[in-house]
Amino acid sequence: MHRPSPDLRDGTLVVRQGQASDAPAILAFFQANRTAFGPVEPRRPDNFYTLESCHMRLAMHRNQLEEGRSACLFVFDADNRTVIGTVNFTNISGYPHYGATLGYSLAQSEWGKGRMVQALRLALDWLFEAFNLHRVAANHLPDNERSARVLAKLGFKQEGYAPDYLLIDGIWRDHVLTALTHTDWQARDLHAPLIVDGTGAPQK
Repeated sequence: MHRPSPDLRDGTLVVRQGQASDAPAILAFFQANRTAFGPVEPRRPDNFYTLESCHMRLAMHRNQLEEGRSACLFVFDADNRTVIGTVNFTNISGYPHYGATLGYSLAQSEWGKGRMVQALRLALDWLFEAFNLHRVAANHLPDNERSARVLAKLGFKQEGYAPDYLLIDGIWRDHVLTALTHTDWQARDLHAPLIVDGTGAPQK
C-alpha cells in the first residue's frame, strides 16, 4: 500500500519527511543540539555528524516509509527550511497489534514554547489515519519532566516502569512506559475482525 509522504502544517511549523536538499539544515540541527541531546539519547558515532551520513539516513527513511515500517519525520519552522525537531514512528506493525513506537526531539532553543506538542498533534493525527493504528507507545527517562508533560498533554497514559530499559549516553537507564490508544479504531483489513467484547469473540 503506497502512503504519500506527509506534509503537515498548522501555520507555525511544518512536519514532513526530509529531502536531500534538507540535509545541510538537518545536519546543522543535530550539530547545534549535540550537547543538549547527549544525556537523553543513545550515543551516536562521530560520523553521524556528516552530510554523507545524513544523506544515507534520508534515503533509508524514504524506503522504510514506502515499506510501511517506520515514519521518520522532521519538524521545520514556518519557513519550511529551518529544522527544529524530529518525530520518529518506528516498529510500525499491523494485524493484530496495529501499533508503533514514538520518539522525538526538539532544538534546545525551542524548549518551553509548546512547539513539540504542536508537532506531535499533527504527526499523530496523520499516523493514526495513514496506518490505521490502534496504539502508539512512548517512553521517557524518569527525570525527564519536560517530556513527561508533553506526553501527558497529548493524552498518553503511564502503563509501567522498565528498569535498565535503554543504553543512554553509555549507561543503562530506567524508563517510564506510556501509550496513547485510538479508542475509535475500526478495522479496514477484511482479515482483521473487530473484537466487540472481552471474550475475544469477533464481530459477525
